[in-house]
Amino acid sequence: MSRWILLLCFLPVAAHAQIECSLGNLPELPGVRITSVEAESNPVPHCKAAGVIGPEVRFELLLPVDWNGKFVMGGGGGFVGSVQNQALNYGALESGYATVGTDTGHTGTGIDASWALNNLERVVNFGHQAVHRTAVTAKSMVSHYYQDDIEKNYFVGCSRGGGQALMEAQRYPNDFDGIVAGAPAYSWTGLAAQTTRINQAMYPNPSSLEQAVISPTEGAILESMILSRCDADDGIEDGILNDPRQCDFNIEELPSCSSVDNDECFTQEEKAAISVTYDGPLDAFGESLFYGFPFGGESDPRGWGDWLTGGVQHTTRTDGSNAIPSAHYGFGNGIMKYLVFHDPQWNYTSYDFQTFKADVAAVSSTLNATDPDISTFRDNGGKLLIYQGWSDAAISGLATIGYYNEVLIKDPSAKDDVGLYMMPGVLHCSGGAGPSVVNFLDVIDQWVTTGEQPQELVATFPPGPNQRVGSRPLCPFPQLAQYDGSGDVFDPSNFSCVNPD
Repeated sequence: MSRWILLLCFLPVAAHAQIECSLGNLPELPGVRITSVEAESNPVPHCKAAGVIGPEVRFELLLPVDWNGKFVMGGGGGFVGSVQNQALNYGALESGYATVGTDTGHTGTGIDASWALNNLERVVNFGHQAVHRTAVTAKSMVSHYYQDDIEKNYFVGCSRGGGQALMEAQRYPNDFDGIVAGAPAYSWTGLAAQTTRINQAMYPNPSSLEQAVISPTEGAILESMILSRCDADDGIEDGILNDPRQCDFNIEELPSCSSVDNDECFTQEEKAAISVTYDGPLDAFGESLFYGFPFGGESDPRGWGDWLTGGVQHTTRTDGSNAIPSAHYGFGNGIMKYLVFHDPQWNYTSYDFQTFKADVAAVSSTLNATDPDISTFRDNGGKLLIYQGWSDAAISGLATIGYYNEVLIKDPSAKDDVGLYMMPGVLHCSGGAGPSVVNFLDVIDQWVTTGEQPQELVATFPPGPNQRVGSRPLCPFPQLAQYDGSGDVFDPSNFSCVNPD
C-alpha cells in the first residue's frame, strides 16, 4: 500500500515571460467589469485583478509571476458575503497556481442571510451560479493573460466551500478536473431542519439566549463519560474516537437530577436536547429529515461551544447587531427566514415541521447539492476527494458518509474516482484533538496528474494547546487507522489501514 506524506511543497513552475500587470493584458468579456489591477509582492509576486460579473458577483483573480500552468478556485464559508478563496490556505499562490475567489453575489457577514430577502437572483447566485460564472470568467482571463492553455483546473473548499465543490461536480461537470470537498454543506434544507430542531431544544426561549440548555460544564461531563467508555477501544487513550459510530454510550447513563438542577446532573429537558443533537431532526410524523451528529466536540469551545451551546457570542451583521447565541442559531434561522419563507418575523419556536418538505421544496433545487449522479464529471476524467472531521459540530460526519454512500449506490464503480477520508478527532475543517493538517491541493493534483488514487494520506497534528507533535494516517473510507500495538503513537508507520470489524 502506498503512503503519501503530504507537505506544503513548491511545485516546478513553467517558464513564462514577464507579463505586465495591467488592464491591457486582460480580456474584455461580456458582462464582466474589471475594477482594479494591481501588482502585489506578498506572499509572492503576482498580479491581482478584481472585478464584477453581472450586477454584483465580485471576484479577485491572482496571477503569479511564476505560473505553474494550472488554475485553482477556492471556496468560501458560511453565507460567504465577501470575496473568499480557501485555496490560499494550501499555499496555492506560492506554488504557482493562478487562483480566484468570489463573494457569490452579495455583501454581508458569513452568518447573515438577510441579503436573500425577496431576491431570487442572489439566491441562485449563492446556490450555484456565482461559482460557475466566476470559474468560467477566471479561466478565460488566465489563458488570455499568460497566452497559454491551462493544464489542469481544480477546486478546493470546505464547509460552504465543500458544498460548492459538490455542486460543481454535479451541475457543472466541465469546470474542473479535480475537486476537493471538505466537510461539505451540501444540503441546506437538511441543515435547516437539523439546526431548527436543535435550536428549539437548546434555546426554547428566544428572549433568553445567554446560555443554552446544555452548559459548558455539562458538555464536558458528557464528553468525559463518552471517552471513558470508548476512548481506549482503538488501543490508545488519547481523547480521540477512531470511529464514533462504534461507541455504545447511551445518554441515559448520564446522572439524572433528583431535585435541584445543577451543572453536575442532567434534567429530562437537557437529555432531550442531547438526544435531538445525536439523533437528528424528525418531522411532525416521526419521519427522519436529516442526520444527527456523531459523538465528539462536546467540550471544545470550537465544537459544541461555537456551533450549539456557546451562549451569546456571535453577531450576524457587520455593524455588530443581531447578537446570536451559536452559529447554528444564526444559520438555522437565516435559512428559514430569508431563503425558505422570506419572512424576517418567522419564529423557530412555534414551527412544528408538519409542512417542512413542502416549505423547502422550491429552494432545495437551487441550494442543495444532493444529486449522487456525478457520472459526467467522472466520464470527463474528474476526480473528487471528500474529507470530513468526525468531531465536526457544524457539518455532521454522518451526513457526509451518507452522501458518499449514495454516490456508490448509484454507481459502485464511482469508488475509482471518488475518495472519502474521515478524520478522527477533527473539528470543522481543521483543529481539534486529532491530526488535521493535510495539503489537499497537493493531493488532488497528484491524483489527477498521475492517475494514482491515494490509498493512504498522512495528517499532522496542528500546533495548539494539546502540544502533540507527529502525524497519523488517514484511511480511505470505510477503512480505519489501526494502531499496531507498539511504538510511537504519533508515528504513522505504527498504524495500518484496515477494514472495520
